[in-house]
Amino acid sequence: MAEKKRLVVIDGKSVFYRGYYAMPNLATKDGTPTGGVYGFTVMALEVIKRLKPDYVAVAWDKPKTNIRKRLEMYPEYKAGRKPAPPDFYLQIPVLHEVLQAFNWPLLECDDYEADDIMCTYAQIAEKQGIETILVSSDLDILQCVSPLTSMYVLKKGLSNIEHYRPEEFEQKYGLTVDQFADLKALKGDSSDNIPGVAGIGEKTAIQLLQTYKTMDGVYENVELLKGAVRDKLVAGKDMAYLSKKLVLLMNDAPVPFDLEQMDVDKLDVKELAELLKKLEFRSLLRHLPEGMQVTSETAVSYAQKADLSLGKVREVTNDEACKKLTFTKDDITIYSRSAGRHGADPRVLALSQDPNEVIVIDLLKVSKKTVAEVLGPVLADASVGKIGFDLKSSVQLCEELGVICGGIKHDILIAAFLINSLRKEQTLTEIAGYELDIDTNFEDADQEQLLLLLPELFAVMFALKEKQQLALAAMPKVATLANTIENPVIEVLAHMERRGVKLDVGYLGEMAKMLEGNISDIEQTIYGYAEQEFNVSSPQQLAKILFEDLQLPTFGIKKGKTGFSTGADALDKLRSLHPIIDCITQYREYTKLKSTYVDTLPLQADSNGRVHTSFSLTTAATGRLSSNDPNLQNIPVRSELGKEIRKGFIADDGNVLVSADYSQFELRLAAVLAGDTDLIDAFNSGLDIHQRTASEVYGIALEDVTKDQRSAAKTINFGVLYGMSPHGLSVATGMSQGEAKDFIERYFALRQPLVDYIKDLKKKAYDDGYVETLFGRRRPTPDVRSSNFIVREAAYRQAVNMPIQGTEADLMKMAMIEVEKLLDADCKQLLQIHDSILVECPEEKGEAIAELLKKTMENIYPSIGIKLQVDVHIGKNWGEL
Repeated sequence: MAEKKRLVVIDGKSVFYRGYYAMPNLATKDGTPTGGVYGFTVMALEVIKRLKPDYVAVAWDKPKTNIRKRLEMYPEYKAGRKPAPPDFYLQIPVLHEVLQAFNWPLLECDDYEADDIMCTYAQIAEKQGIETILVSSDLDILQCVSPLTSMYVLKKGLSNIEHYRPEEFEQKYGLTVDQFADLKALKGDSSDNIPGVAGIGEKTAIQLLQTYKTMDGVYENVELLKGAVRDKLVAGKDMAYLSKKLVLLMNDAPVPFDLEQMDVDKLDVKELAELLKKLEFRSLLRHLPEGMQVTSETAVSYAQKADLSLGKVREVTNDEACKKLTFTKDDITIYSRSAGRHGADPRVLALSQDPNEVIVIDLLKVSKKTVAEVLGPVLADASVGKIGFDLKSSVQLCEELGVICGGIKHDILIAAFLINSLRKEQTLTEIAGYELDIDTNFEDADQEQLLLLLPELFAVMFALKEKQQLALAAMPKVATLANTIENPVIEVLAHMERRGVKLDVGYLGEMAKMLEGNISDIEQTIYGYAEQEFNVSSPQQLAKILFEDLQLPTFGIKKGKTGFSTGADALDKLRSLHPIIDCITQYREYTKLKSTYVDTLPLQADSNGRVHTSFSLTTAATGRLSSNDPNLQNIPVRSELGKEIRKGFIADDGNVLVSADYSQFELRLAAVLAGDTDLIDAFNSGLDIHQRTASEVYGIALEDVTKDQRSAAKTINFGVLYGMSPHGLSVATGMSQGEAKDFIERYFALRQPLVDYIKDLKKKAYDDGYVETLFGRRRPTPDVRSSNFIVREAAYRQAVNMPIQGTEADLMKMAMIEVEKLLDADCKQLLQIHDSILVECPEEKGEAIAELLKKTMENIYPSIGIKLQVDVHIGKNWGEL
C-alpha cells in the first residue's frame, strides 16, 4: 500500500508575527528590517525537517477585505486590535520573495481569512486521501482536526509547539472536535472580540457541552438549569448564535488547489541560496533540509567567486621536515586546531608568511619538542605580528606545545566585533560569508577535509584582514582600541583560561548532600502550606496551587495560554500575602544553584582539580567579558548560598587568593563622562556617595540620613543609569509611586549634568547611529529609529548604558594587561568577575600582591579625572574575599 502524501499549510501571518516579535533587532547591513522574515524562514525550515511534507502552501489574510463577511454580521468583529508597526509591513514584500524561492504558493482571497483557506484546503486534501498538517497559533483551526488532518499550535516564540490530533484535542478539552465551535460560541474570544455569552467561561461551557453535547442541546434544556448560569444563557442566546456564525470556519474559499505548484521538490536551490545570502541569513544556509542544499554540481567555485588567489600547501609530517622550516621577520598568519579545550590535544598548526604558501604541521606526527625548538623563536618574537582568527585558541595551543606566542597584531574575530558589535557572525565561515560571499564550511571540516580547505581558508583570512584594516582605518579610535587593549588582552585571557582555578571537590560534595536535605525540607514545608504534594518545579501545577487552591489574588499577574504566571515578578507581587511564596523562592534558588554549580562543577574539574572557564571578548556589545562553560560570573554575589558555593574555589597548598575590586566603578565613570564636577568632588573627597545623595535629595544633614533613605539613594544612583522609572524605584524601595516620582524629579534637579549627558547620548544615538566609550569602542544604535515603541526605548536604554559599562570594560582590560606584566612567575591571574580581578600567589606574597593590584588598578588611567578606589581582600578561598 502506497504511503499517504503529506500537505502542510502554514498560517503565514501568524508565523510572521511571531518571528517579528521574537527577532525585533534583526536587519541587513543596509538597515532593512528582516526579523519577521527570519522567524518565518526558521519555522518553515523546521516544518520541512520535522514533518517532511510532499506539498507546502501558505495561507494569508488579504489586507482590508479578508474579514468583510464577518464584519457584515458583527461590525465589532476584531475591533480594538492595534495595527502592526510600519516596519512590520515593510517586510511583507521580502517574505513574498522567500515564498517564491521556496516555490510555495501564497493563498489569499476576498472575504476569507487565512484559517478559512486552511480549512478549505484540509477538506479538499482529505477527499483526495492526502494527510494535512495545519501550522498556526490560531486555535480556531482546531475545528479542522480529523483523522487525516492534524494541527501544530505555536505556543510561545518559535520553538514551543503542541501537536493536536482528535485524541489530543479530546484529552485537553474533554470534548470532541465537532464541539469546538460551540465551545468558542459560548465562552467567546477576546482576541477576536467575539462576544459569546456574557459571564460564561471555558470551564462552564465545557461542562454544559459534556452534558448536552451541542449548543442547540444546551438551549433545548436551558430551563433545566438553575440560577445565574440559566439567566446568563437566556440573556445571551442571540449573542451565542451570532458568535457561532463568526467562529465557524468557512470551507469554500475560492483558492486553486494545485499540487504541482505546492511540490516541495520543485524549487531552484541556487535561487534560494542566493536569496538567503542577500538577506544575510547565512547561518540558515548550512542548516537547510536535504533537497534544499546547493550541491557541488550547482555551486560556483567559492575562491573564483571572491577572486581569491590560493597558495600551495606544504605538509610537515615528521621532525626532520619541521627542522628545515625557516621564517622571516614578516607578519605571520596562524590557524590551529586542537581536539580538547584551551589547546589540549593539539592536532594541526598552519602558518603562512607568504600568500603563495601555507605550511601545515601535523602535530600527531611531529614532536612537541621539535615544534617548540623551530617555532618558539618566531612565535615568541613580539616584533613579528601574529594574524589570524580567534588567536586566543592558537596562543593556547602554542602554550600546550611549550611555546609562548606573543605580538598579536590582528584577530579577524575581534576586529569584526569591534567594527560592528551587533553582528551575530562569530565563526570564520559566517564572517567570510557576510564579507566575501563565500559559503565554505571551515568549522565542520574533519582533519582530511581541512587540509584540502587550507589554501582557501588562508586566502579568506588574508582578504578579511585587508578589508577589516580598511574599515578600522576609517575609525582611528577603534583601531587604537584594538591595538592597545583588545589584542594585548587576548594573550592574558589565553593564559588565565589554561590556569583555571582549584576546586575543593570534597567540600562541594558535602554541600550537595546538605542542599539535598534542605531542598527536601523546603518541599515538605511547601506541601504543608498547600495541604498536598505536587511538582513544585511545574509552573502549571504551582499556578493551580497558588491561584485556585490558595486563592491568591491574580490582579496584576500576567496570564498566558497555559494559565497565570508563576515567574519571579509574579511571586514578588504575592510575597507578603502568603508564607508559601518565600519557600518557593528559596526552593528555586537552592535547586538552580545545586544543579548549575554544586553538582556540575566537580564534573568539570581536570585531573588537578582545577576548573577552566572560557572568557569571550565578542559576546557583550559593551565590551565586557563573558564567562561560560562554566559561567563563573553568575554565582550570586549577595546571597548567602552564593557565598557558600564560592568557598569551594580555593588556593593551592601554600598559596592564597587575592581579590581586587573596583568600588562604585560605574557611578564614578558616569560622573566623569557626564562632567558632573559636584559628583566628582564628592568621590574625590571620599564621601559616602549614597549618603550624600540622600542628604541632597531629602534636604537634610548628612548625619540625619536614615538607613532607608540611603538605600533609596543607592537604588536610584545605580538605577538612573538603566533608565529606572518611578514604578521601578517604588518596587525596589517600597515607596509609593508618587513618592518615587518626586524622589526622581528632585534627584535629576540636583544632577543636571547627568540629565544633559543622557539627553546628548540619546541624540548622538539617533543622529550618528552609534554611541562610544571613552576609548572609542562603538555600539551601533539602529533600533532608536524603530517604529516599535518597546524596541525603541530598549535601544535608548542600551545607548545610555553602553558608554559607562563599556569604558568600565576597557579600563578593566587595561588593568589586566598591566597586572599580567607585573606579576612574578609564581603569581597567577585567574579570573575577572564583574569589577574584580582574582590572583593566586604564595601566602608570603599576599600583602605585597594586594598592594600591587590596588596601586596598578587605581592608577591605570591617571588622566581620567576622578579617583578610582580599589578594595583588596586576601583569603584561602573565594568565599572569604
